[in-house]
Amino acid sequence: MMDETSAAVDSLIADLAKGAQEPPAGDLPAIWTSLEDLGLAGVGLAEDVGGSGGDLTDLIALAESVGRHVVSSPLLENGIARWALGEANVPAPPGVCTVSMLAPDVVLNLGGGTVDLFEVPWARHAAVLLVVSASGVHLVDLRRESVRIVPRVNEAGEERDDVTFNCDAAVVVASAPSVAAIRNRLALLWAAVLAGTIESAYGLTRDYVNGREQFGAPLVRIPAVAGLLATVKAELVQVEAGLQRAKDHALHRLDSAETTAAVAAARVTAARAATVAARLAHQLHGGMGITAEYPLHLYTSRLWAWRDEAGSEHQWATSLGGAAAGLGEDAVWDVLTSP
Repeated sequence: MMDETSAAVDSLIADLAKGAQEPPAGDLPAIWTSLEDLGLAGVGLAEDVGGSGGDLTDLIALAESVGRHVVSSPLLENGIARWALGEANVPAPPGVCTVSMLAPDVVLNLGGGTVDLFEVPWARHAAVLLVVSASGVHLVDLRRESVRIVPRVNEAGEERDDVTFNCDAAVVVASAPSVAAIRNRLALLWAAVLAGTIESAYGLTRDYVNGREQFGAPLVRIPAVAGLLATVKAELVQVEAGLQRAKDHALHRLDSAETTAAVAAARVTAARAATVAARLAHQLHGGMGITAEYPLHLYTSRLWAWRDEAGSEHQWATSLGGAAAGLGEDAVWDVLTSP
């Protein structure tokens, strides 16, 4: 249940998203300007660093709305980069900031001539890139002439570019939040985005099987259809529960082992649910679901693309296993289930 403020923001995002849900074609999505002008791009950032204020709870609610209305924009990456730089007292330049989150065990090798990064969100539009790896947090100025950016897109048609830069272009952000804090914050936000998108895919599917008739009755009267619809709803409830538990731990301390375990569980749950929800939504829609005129593809293409943002399901499952090994199985169980 959304509070009054969250409901107002969700209504605003819904209005902004009308006619703007198709992926951008090489340019920054037009909705990004609106998000900046309205101060939504600064939610969760302190006002003294140019943000709009608000805490992690507000930012998670915004992320859910972004997912619910399938808004493609650099909102999360820009916010994470600016938050980390603000915490380190490093001024962020005008324009878009983005972030590249390497796998937890990958070290950024700055001993060679150049560094190659892949699937960097919105890199072609960004001024700077925050690289988060096992070796720490580094800042790369993408405006340098030596930086090479090869345009790519993900399954949803969103910009995920390949970036090559000289090693001397990477500057250590010494006072940045810990790698665990940045990783957990971004993963938590993507879990919220997925929760919102699954909710919308479920709602669209529910309305379809209730409105479409077969043999003189709505499709949902068929037990197999009702069962599959209930499966999607159950997946959504699991995602929401995992998100709430991870948020509770993150509000206490963002980079604790307990928070990492809770975030990992939330991300694994969200990724698995995204896969199930997309598959069953298409199964329940039949041929209607794959037509360009019908909006289901806007949600399912995002679910397929976004389920691996800020780390794949496998990476977060590995993190959860590592937490269980480090904290102990009983401790992790308490993290996930204790009131």
